[in-house]
Amino acid sequence: MNDLDFVREMRADAPETSPARLSAGRERLRTAITSPAATPARSRRTLPRRPLLVAGGLTLATAVAAAGVVVGFPHDDGAVVAPRPTAFQLSAASEVLNKAALAVEGQPKRAYTPTQWLYYKAFSYQYGSALTTSETWETFDGMKDADVATGKLVVYRHTRTGPSDGTPLGAYRLLTSLPTDPDAMIAALYEIAGSPPEDGGLSRDEFAFRSIQQLVWNSLAGAPPHVQAALYRALGRLPGVEVRSKVEYAPGRSAIGVFSSPTHALLLDPVTYRMIGWAEVSDGTRPVNPKPDVTGKPGDPWNMPARPAGTVLSSFTRSEVIAVAAPGRRRA
Repeated sequence: MNDLDFVREMRADAPETSPARLSAGRERLRTAITSPAATPARSRRTLPRRPLLVAGGLTLATAVAAAGVVVGFPHDDGAVVAPRPTAFQLSAASEVLNKAALAVEGQPKRAYTPTQWLYYKAFSYQYGSALTTSETWETFDGMKDADVATGKLVVYRHTRTGPSDGTPLGAYRLLTSLPTDPDAMIAALYEIAGSPPEDGGLSRDEFAFRSIQQLVWNSLAGAPPHVQAALYRALGRLPGVEVRSKVEYAPGRSAIGVFSSPTHALLLDPVTYRMIGWAEVSDGTRPVNPKPDVTGKPGDPWNMPARPAGTVLSSFTRSEVIAVAAPGRRRA
């Protein structure tokens, strides 16, 4: 499976949202974005059609954050792990993420035409296996993508009425419309998200965390620098977020890990602070209910005996995105 297949499958797994809920969510998002604490929205965009994992519940989440409460992490068996001391947890995360915000604010803003081809190399790792690589090309509007199959470059064309929020251009536009005040950013993200699936097993804060991850990931151009800085500051304010300065997500490869739970981390480049991917980490217990597509596959990490807590079970990352003249090119 190459990285495009992985992302397509990932988007397909997410639940569709009803038109009524989308309409209500759009109105709440406009209100959040145009509130006094937020910067005015530059454009009105539809909500993500297939967000990976997103959340709702602004009232409770705001109350939890204001009270300085750190929510414990649920295990697969329903037990809750006691959190680490609040002062250490929140200050460490905020310090690193504020540093990341300052770093990305100074980066130049990227500007691409809708038909600009973008190239990147993706890296996939599973525990016990060698790191695999794949190459992908995609236009900024998401109407075309390409990869190498059986030694030949294959270009795929897509038909849609316009760029959706799951395309690089659509995601970039949605990110541009978000407020840059961290508190207003969190509020807007909750409103975009709506409510998590009842059987998702995630807290609202973790769901919001993953909505940030998905929005930035979908935009190959990355978030506009001032918006990405606000996203990092917002992450630092979410209850329960931890930062580890060095996570070896694959043999010989490490990054800054921003954890929303003991088992999931967003990965940042330790030099540029650019988001490069994510990792799934063992908490020392074996999943009670393996994913349907891996049930009966003993070689899959999710069906193996529990690994020591902190062991990276899988990761997915990509290299710096490069604007190229045509698919098949690897240099600007």
